[in-house]
Amino acid sequence: MNNILIPTDFSENSNYALEYASFIARAKGGRLIILHITKDKEQAEDRLKETLAFPFFKGIKTEIVTRDGKSISKTINKVGIEFGVELIIMGSNGVSNVGELLLGSNTENVIRNSQFNVLTIKHKILSLELNTVLFPSDFSPESYAVFETVKAFADLFNAKVHLLRVVTSDHKKGSTTIDDKMKAFVEHFNLDDNNYKRVIYRDKTRELGVLNYSINNDMDMIAIGSHGKGIVRKLVKESISQDLVRDTFKPILTVRF
Repeated sequence: MNNILIPTDFSENSNYALEYASFIARAKGGRLIILHITKDKEQAEDRLKETLAFPFFKGIKTEIVTRDGKSISKTINKVGIEFGVELIIMGSNGVSNVGELLLGSNTENVIRNSQFNVLTIKHKILSLELNTVLFPSDFSPESYAVFETVKAFADLFNAKVHLLRVVTSDHKKGSTTIDDKMKAFVEHFNLDDNNYKRVIYRDKTRELGVLNYSINNDMDMIAIGSHGKGIVRKLVKESISQDLVRDTFKPILTVRF
């Protein structure tokens, strides 16, 4: 993971994202591209210097980038292409309205419109570690492409992946069919008992099931898939993507497919 892009507006929430980004970069020797979008670059210089003075940046390669752009999400995407980033990490203020997010724009726009995987941080992560990753899915053919990226990310930290299938009260298919699909998924990726756990979990809604499982089992991260136009297929459809970013306390990795 060579280049990681972190947009900042100097808010507390974007600082949380910077801290988490430094954790990932420190573990894997990556470089942080810190982006501030402004019309007054001179005024931003002092704030950027203050940002680079944070102790968690010590020993990490960083580069400051300022841009003037009307569209936040388009500017972020352009900078990502320019620097060949592999991941965008963004802070979210965690309010109830999905539209009221960091940078005066919608974090969902970046998830929908950029061509990169996006990691959303909505609060200060008290324990900077990555031992477990939750992968909720229906284990359809589309999910295989998503999991290639999720598995690679988990392997970087030797994290255990929890494969989760949430079923609701109106679910009519038998658990045997679900279990067979999950077993085929495990065999395809040659997973062993040390690096994965397979779970079928029942709840009122799929969104609630993901949230409850992640909290009850203290997951370090949730990884889901997202379509380029914001249409997340089946389990990882758009509404789930939005609800997770808004409601969960865990970092959310949204993977392009």
